[in-house]
Amino acid sequence: MLYIIVMSKNLLAWAGLILVGAVVTYLAFYTNLFQKPGAAPDGDIPYGFFEGSASFANSLTSKGQLAAVGSIVARQTVPPENLAAAKENLGAALVNIICASKSAGVPSISGSGVVIGRDGLIITNSHIAQLFLLSDYPTKSNVVCVIRAGSPARTSYYAELVYLSTPWLDTHSTSLVLQNPKGSGQDDFALLQITRSATAEPLPDAFAFVPLATNGEPSLKEAVAIGSYGAQTLTAEQIRNALTPTLVLGSVQDVYTFEKTSVDLLSLGGSDAAQHGSSGGGVVDAKGNLIAVITTSSTEGSLASRDLRAITADHIRRSFAKDMGVSLDAYLADHTRLTLVSDFAQRNAELRSLLTGVLALNTRR
Repeated sequence: MLYIIVMSKNLLAWAGLILVGAVVTYLAFYTNLFQKPGAAPDGDIPYGFFEGSASFANSLTSKGQLAAVGSIVARQTVPPENLAAAKENLGAALVNIICASKSAGVPSISGSGVVIGRDGLIITNSHIAQLFLLSDYPTKSNVVCVIRAGSPARTSYYAELVYLSTPWLDTHSTSLVLQNPKGSGQDDFALLQITRSATAEPLPDAFAFVPLATNGEPSLKEAVAIGSYGAQTLTAEQIRNALTPTLVLGSVQDVYTFEKTSVDLLSLGGSDAAQHGSSGGGVVDAKGNLIAVITTSSTEGSLASRDLRAITADHIRRSFAKDMGVSLDAYLADHTRLTLVSDFAQRNAELRSLLTGVLALNTRR
């Protein structure tokens, strides 16, 4: 009888252990128990500033800087079969964004962006796109912004700002007057709409693009492809004539949150993409979805020893909805290429006023 009682207790103990194991396994798979994100670290924002000039700004639209005939007709992106194909699709959707200032009052910048819609919608960083607000500051047509593509990059399109994060600008309105601006990357994204061709060729019927991921959080150690137009070691002349895209394979090294448990920021470790000018570049998974947008990076030491970081598509969607009061997908569904521009015009005017006020105040000091 005692033997039976002991055996019963042992069986209950084993059953309890099995039950606990099953619960832990369930939580690990379905609630990311082992992927609990830490607090997002602060970091350098690799702006990609360079010394511009009136001649540099004017040269961006000169005949020698325009895309070759036929090169801006984009192929339709096909669903990838593996990560190598996803990287190729990212390369086709990658663009270089240059805003060149003709005066010393506004810095010039070279950054990256990714086309995320067949109509030519580009996602990039707010710290890059804010230059689009300054086209007529401090004088008319002072800042020239163009969208370049190819290898080497050549001027292909003009675009208009159709979204810039108000929370980001409220927090970082002085970023253009700081020598070493810093930030975590929170809310640092913007949308540009390609509106016209910079060449004699018309806009393509459909642009090569990679879709912004709609659900699911990236996993630790998940393999990814990373693309950008890094330009940290290049002179202004090299940026103009010899800037080529950087496309590398990598993986998610760590995950961070800006809130409590959501995965908002990815650490991608060191690579050739961890440099100035990569801001606004893309991170895609093996399915070809854009799961994150590059925002910050450590900037000291070798490229391999740095830490490149990117905000997730989930963070972008949550931030947009909080700022605009509507989901990103619903907002885009309600607008055409032209109404995106017109409907954001008033908001752009308010953001421009905030930014120019800060620059004017700094000039008077």
